[in-house]
This record gives sequence, C-alpha cells and structure tokens, in this order.
Amino acid sequence: MEKVYNHKLYESKLYAQWEQSGFFNPDTAIKDATPFSIMMPPPNVTGVLHLGHAFENSLMDAEARYQRMRGKKVLFLPGTDHAAVATQARVENELIKSKKYKHPRKELGREGLLNEIRAYAEKSKSTILAQLRTLGISCDWSRLAYTFDEQRSTAVNAMFKRMYDDGLIYRGYRVVNWSVKGQSTCSDDEIVHQEREAILYTFSYSKDFPIPIASSRPETKLGDTAVAIHPDDKRYKKFIGKTFIVNFVGQPLKIKIIADASVDPKFGTGALGVTPAHSQIDYEMYEKNPEIGIIPVIDQFGRMTANAGKTSEGLKATDIRTKIVEQLKADGLLVKEEKIQQSAGTSDRFGDVVEVIPMEQWFVAVNKEIPSSLGSQRPGKTLKDLMREAVTIGHNGDKTQKIQIVPKRFEKNYLNWIDHLRDWCISRQIWWGHRIPVWYRTNKDSLVTERIMSIEQPRGDGWTQDPDTLDTWFSSGMWTFSTLGWPQQTADLATFHPTSWMTMGYEILFFWMARMILMSTYALDQIPFRVAYIHGMLRDEQGRKFSKSLGNGIDPVEIIEQYGADALRFALVYGAAPGTDQAWTLAHLKGGRNFANKLWNMARFLQMNGAKFDAAATTDTALATVIDETTANFEKHHFAEALRTLHNYTWHELADKEFEAAKTDWNDETAARLAQKFTTLLIMIHPFMPFVTEAIWQELGLKQHDTDFLMIQQWPKR
Repeated sequence: MEKVYNHKLYESKLYAQWEQSGFFNPDTAIKDATPFSIMMPPPNVTGVLHLGHAFENSLMDAEARYQRMRGKKVLFLPGTDHAAVATQARVENELIKSKKYKHPRKELGREGLLNEIRAYAEKSKSTILAQLRTLGISCDWSRLAYTFDEQRSTAVNAMFKRMYDDGLIYRGYRVVNWSVKGQSTCSDDEIVHQEREAILYTFSYSKDFPIPIASSRPETKLGDTAVAIHPDDKRYKKFIGKTFIVNFVGQPLKIKIIADASVDPKFGTGALGVTPAHSQIDYEMYEKNPEIGIIPVIDQFGRMTANAGKTSEGLKATDIRTKIVEQLKADGLLVKEEKIQQSAGTSDRFGDVVEVIPMEQWFVAVNKEIPSSLGSQRPGKTLKDLMREAVTIGHNGDKTQKIQIVPKRFEKNYLNWIDHLRDWCISRQIWWGHRIPVWYRTNKDSLVTERIMSIEQPRGDGWTQDPDTLDTWFSSGMWTFSTLGWPQQTADLATFHPTSWMTMGYEILFFWMARMILMSTYALDQIPFRVAYIHGMLRDEQGRKFSKSLGNGIDPVEIIEQYGADALRFALVYGAAPGTDQAWTLAHLKGGRNFANKLWNMARFLQMNGAKFDAAATTDTALATVIDETTANFEKHHFAEALRTLHNYTWHELADKEFEAAKTDWNDETAARLAQKFTTLLIMIHPFMPFVTEAIWQELGLKQHDTDFLMIQQWPKR
C-alpha cells in the first residue's frame, strides 16, 4: 500500500467497478430476500447539486448500503424533477440577463421557450447525475426516472383522469395566490413569508358606520362586503345581521355585520373588514355567508378594476393607497396610523408580494367525499381523512399501514396543516410542465361551448387544449409509485411499494410529503412509505442559510476534489440530528479526511506486518458492544450516533491503545485479533465512507473474486 491514501486514485475507479458489478440493482439479490426501497427525492433540474443535496444523499446512501449488507433486496431509485415554475423562472431570467430577449415568452412563443428550457434541463440533469456518482451514491441507474419523462407523463395523465372522473378535480372560481411578476398562481406552501415594516391604518368607512376597522392595505377595502366580529363581543353584538350602505372615499359599499368565532376581540378594534375577493380567510367567511358577495378590485396585473370606481380604475394598487389615506384624513375618518412589523407573503420563485385574487382555476377537492366507485374501504372518506389516518390510526385503520415520522414532533405539524388545508389549486400559467389534459371548443364570440377531458386531441375541428400546466407537486406527489410503473400493475410495484424509507427536509414537509400521502392512499390504497425521516437544514458556520445573495455557497464537487467524497460524507453526517439544523464546519471536514487517513495507516500497518485476515476469529466484548450500538442506531435512524460510535472506537480504542500496544508485543494471535476487528469495523464504516473502506478491502487482498466487494459483505453479528 502507498504511504498516504490518495482519494483521486481510487474514487472514480471504484465507482466504475461497483456500477459494472450490477450490485446496485436489487435484481441481483437473493430471490427471496426481504425488499427494502428508497426513492431519492428528485433534485430540481435548475442547476447543480448543492451541499444540502449532498447531505441528504449521504444519509440515503448510508441507509441503502446498511440494508444491502443486512441481506435485503435494496432498491435505491434515482431521479430528477422537472421543477416546473423553478426551471422556467430560471431560464427566463438567464435569457433576460444574457440580453438575448427582453420578454422571452412574447418573443420566443410557447414552443421556442420550451426548447430553451428543455435544453437547459437536460444539461442540468446530466451534471446532477454525474455529481451523484462522484458522491458515491449506490442507486440503481437502470431504473432512473424523471418527473417529465414518458412513463411519468402517462402516470400523471392517468391520475388526472381518475380524479377528474371521481369529481375530485374540478374547475372553479375561487381566490388563489397570484404572482403578478410571474403571471401565475402559486400554492399556499410556495409562499415565502418575509418580515417587513408596514403601516396599520385604523379608520371608519363613513361617519355613520358604528364599528372602526384596521388595515395595512386600505386600497383593498374598496372590495369589502362585510365586517366580522366575535359573536360574544358585547361592544358590537347588537349590530350582528344588520347591513349598512356606506360611502367609502367616494365609492358606495354594502357592508353586512357577521359573526365569526375566529375573530379575536382583543386584537385591534376587534372587528375585521371582510374582503372575500382578496383574502383566503375572508373568502372562507364568504363561503359560510354567501349573501355578502364577492367584489374583485385588483386584477391579475396588480391594477385596480372598474369595481374600485372610476377614479381608481387602472391604477396600481400600491399607488392608490396614498390617495385613500389622504381622503380618509380629509373626511375625518382616520383614527390613527402606526408602524408595525408585518409578515408579507412573497412568491418563492419570482420574489414579488403575492396578491390574492379570485380566478377560475383547476382544483383538487380535499374535503369532498370519495365516491363509492373506488371500493368499499374509501367511500365516505375525504382526501384529508386519508392523509390524517395514514399517520394516526393507520390507513384504513391498519396499523401496518401507519407512517412513522422521525422525529415524532413533526407529526403534530403535519396534522395541524391537514386541519387547515384548503382545496389545492393545481393549475399554473406557465408553459414548462405537464399540460392539463382538457380540451375546449368555442363559438364565434370565443365563449366555451364544449369541454372534455382527454389525453389525446379529440376528433373533429375547433378543439384547443387548456394552456395551463399542472403544479409540479402533482407529478412529484406520485413519485413513490410512478417510478415503479404505475398505472401498470408491475412486479416492481408489487415488490417495492409501500416504500420502506423516505427522507426530506422539514421545509418541504407540506409541499411533498403530504401530497405523496394524498396520492398514494387515494390511488393505491397504500401509504407511500413506512418511515419518513425528516432532516434539518444545513447552515454555514454563522448559522445562516446558504444563498447566492450572501455569497456563502459551497460547491460539494470542489470539496470532493480537495478532500475526497468520504471526508465530505463524514462531515455532513457527523453532526446531524433528525429534524435539527446543523452548521457546516471545516473541522468536521478535516476530521473526515483524517479518519480516512487513519484507516489507511491502520491497514498499512497490518499489511506490512503480515497479518492474516480470518473472518472466523472471535469478536471480543468491546467490539460486540460497538456492533450492538451501531446496529441499534441504524435501526433508529440515528446516523450521526452510529458514525460517532465507530469513529471513537476505531480511533481511540483500537488505534490509540491496541495497535500501539501491538507494536511492542506483535505475535500471530495479536495479528489475527487486530485484523479481525479492523475488517469488522471496515464493514460497519463502509455505509458512511464507502470509497476508502472499499479501497482498503481490495488492497488487503480481501476481494479475491468479482463477488467479494466490501459493499455486499454481511453486516457483523455478535
């Protein structure tokens, strides 16, 4: 063996050997072995892998390699996500920055822009897959999936048709979150809330209106149709049910006083001006009190509509605010104004403050009972019921179909989200994505006369497909089973679903986990995975998020080039705890590199002193304890504890004590004992640091046949 371990001499060579061996493919496992499946959270094709991807994949690969050594038939399925809004936004911005186009959508048209996005996505995808190999990820490349490939498109269309036929997908007029800059809807979960300073205005609609209200957006009050108070508020109780005609800054309004228990009588004036057209909460009040009506006063371009009055029509909503406040002051209706900190909802992809406006869009009905056509177990249940039961009593009350969320505290977050879940708006006004499979015929006045749901273009003339595309989470929500061949009843689907283990960051708990549970329990009558491991966010050494604006990004490929993949994986896992953020530290990275070198030096010492490697040698009590603790930590998904146990024992007990003692008392018995302990530890360290352990295994002559890879050795027992 060379004097120093050089990762550059081994990593690419070893990965090529692993991939060529076929052992990443579960079909090579023993026929009756227990299946174990992990579906890689597909990285977005919006660029390259970042440190967070490296962290998540290091955890998954450690789990996959451990289970493979336990004799399981392991399917670790790789894939990428077309990431509809994110990818289109990225490409449009890049085209504008390049100064090729000012308005890419207008100048390129639908097909022209799609060609640009497709080329970008394919290049990004290729880069990402190469990076995953560099990291040493032991996934089955023969089953590689992409949320926008032909098989996944077939699955998406089949799901849309099924939900449409069952009345769970509908087109309706409801309030939605709207990005003026992106000219598209976005879901509640795609909104990033940012703390900003704002002014809260307290005022009355008119001098004869008995209840003052407060708002930071007085321009929206031109669309008010009611004032809501708590039913037990003694100050205003006598007004409940009454309707007032007011002249609000020159605009006539009809305001009804309604009671709603959600109103906090101690907050502000204790009264809420209800604007059903421009607030999700107010819209829900309108649904309970439809007689109050809905008046849109802001349009999709962020400008005031004709409903706001002639003097306001066409002006930007933000510009009209000053005029309204000045008029309130002039009329003596402004009670006070005060600076407050406000959580402003912004589009995560386009960055603008999101408007809530009423529009006709496509929705998934989460509160509607599933029809009896689906079988005896689900009728009478709603999608929300299925999503809730999967983590509480088990799907259909079956405890073997209950999802274990690790750590358990996130179960409460998930259930709270379910309780407040609204119908899911699934249509997006962008071009990159799965196009909605609905077709229209119109008359000479462009009014729709026919509408049908069809995967293929209907026969006859005059049909136009819906221009919208589906929310990207609709397709990625099907990930655990679309990757296994659904809607076909494949052998993979029967063998590997429900999947065994899934990991994701807590920031996409509601984006992705919830939608996977919705899709799987509805379509397959199964949970999507048995364990959901929620990891924290990786932050810089100052505790900040990694971001381009802060300039603190770290390229994992550059780290691998300098320190090696094993050192990176060690650093990422060593400080990890389920559901808890961790700071990236250079100390852990250097610690990983040093540990790889320590293992190399220990192996070289054994080789130079002629140690024989006898797998039948006896395991002593101390090593047996390490085996037990490491195995137990893997079973509980405590990866960092498992790694630290192995690191501490290998370095401080075996190397510092036993190896040092052996230098002055070397004999055959000592050699055999140390060789056996060392190779046992190599096996257990392998899931975390696969390259250096495999390199040592082969350098020590332990790979005598093609089937002797360390990666498929049996996990140690007492």
